[in-house]
Amino acid sequence: MTSNSLIKKVRSLKQKKYRREYQSFVIEGVRSIQSAIEDNVRFESVFLSSDFEQDRIPELKKIPSNIIHDIPQSTMKKISSTSTSSGVLAVTQLPKYKEFSIDENAIYLDGISDPGNMGTILRTASWFGVKQIILSKGCIDPFNAKVVSSAMGAHFQLNFLDSFSLFDLSGYKIIGTSSTGTPINEYVDRNDKWVLVMGSEAHGISDSIDKTLTDKLAIPKNGKGESLNVGVAMGIFLYYLVQ
Repeated sequence: MTSNSLIKKVRSLKQKKYRREYQSFVIEGVRSIQSAIEDNVRFESVFLSSDFEQDRIPELKKIPSNIIHDIPQSTMKKISSTSTSSGVLAVTQLPKYKEFSIDENAIYLDGISDPGNMGTILRTASWFGVKQIILSKGCIDPFNAKVVSSAMGAHFQLNFLDSFSLFDLSGYKIIGTSSTGTPINEYVDRNDKWVLVMGSEAHGISDSIDKTLTDKLAIPKNGKGESLNVGVAMGIFLYYLVQ
């Protein structure tokens, strides 16, 4: 039988302060957990609702049976962060924040507060092989349940870094977005190391970060519309920058 104290702990991980306290976060959903297992992520515990068919995730056979807990659907609803739980949930340790690697490109997120956008950004960064993610103080916690869900396992291919001064970064192109910037398809300095800055949905790139930019790029518009979603825009920039 799963203890009440364990269930209480997992429920508490919905809040950032307890994720920090326990240094743990929740992964939920079949695809996210499959991805975590494939990336050799170590789980603290795994929870399966009574109606969940384990054959949906054959990789669960790799998990020690003593950390797998079968629980009633009513309990799963309590610990799940979704209105319609997939019936499988796991707890794992928060990764350690790392130092900036001068050998790799990076993405700097300036005040990204929407969890869906943050998840899309992380998933897109993983797709294009950009592993360094720098988070400003105004960003939503990347281990928020909605972010983790929308990132679909991308967290385990990325390195998260605390915010630091871009003024101290030499030898890099600091690239920002601007409607009046150079069209991305005409940008020629792609062989230099770069940090791509993506601003918040509501306010764009902050003034303090704007001062650090060495290059400003734009996505040419052929139709109508005020702006692109930040995750969509980042995907277009990365498509050109990583070539």
